[in-house]
Amino acid sequence: MRTLLVRVIALFCLTTVSPAQSDADTEMQLLTTLHKLYAAEKKHDLNFIRLYLSDDFAEVGGDARVYNRKDIEAGFADMELREYKLSDCVTKLVTSDAAYISCSMDVDASFKGNPLPRLFRVTWLWTHAKDQWLLRFEQATIMPAATPAGK
Repeated sequence: MRTLLVRVIALFCLTTVSPAQSDADTEMQLLTTLHKLYAAEKKHDLNFIRLYLSDDFAEVGGDARVYNRKDIEAGFADMELREYKLSDCVTKLVTSDAAYISCSMDVDASFKGNPLPRLFRVTWLWTHAKDQWLLRFEQATIMPAATPAGK
C-alpha cells in the first residue's frame, strides 16, 4: 500500500530562530506549524502545504518507499485525512538552523479509499533559511497495535 501519510506534514513557522532558542521554543513552533499543515491537509489545501516543503523534500512512508515532493503533490488528491493525534513528542534543536521532532501519531486516514494503519511514529527534519522553517524530511514508521499481555 502506498502510504503518503503525512505530507503536510508536515512544516515550518515563519519566525526567526535566535542562537539562544531552546528545544521547547522550537518544539512549540514546529508543533504549531504541523497542526496548521494537518488542518490544511484535511481541507485538501496543497498550496498551503507547498509553502513549507523544501524543494528537495523526501518522505519515507510506512511502506518503506521514498517519496519526493513531486510524488507527494501527485498523490495528494488521493489522500483523505480525517483525524490525527500527536503524542509523546521529542524535539531537538540540532543547530540554530536545523531541528527534528518525532511524535507518536494516531491517525484516521485513507489513500485511494484504502485505510492507512492507525499508529505511526513520525519524525520530521526541519531546516531554517530566509526567516522560515522548511520541512526537508519525514519518516512514518508503522507501529504495531498494542496486544493484550501474554499474547
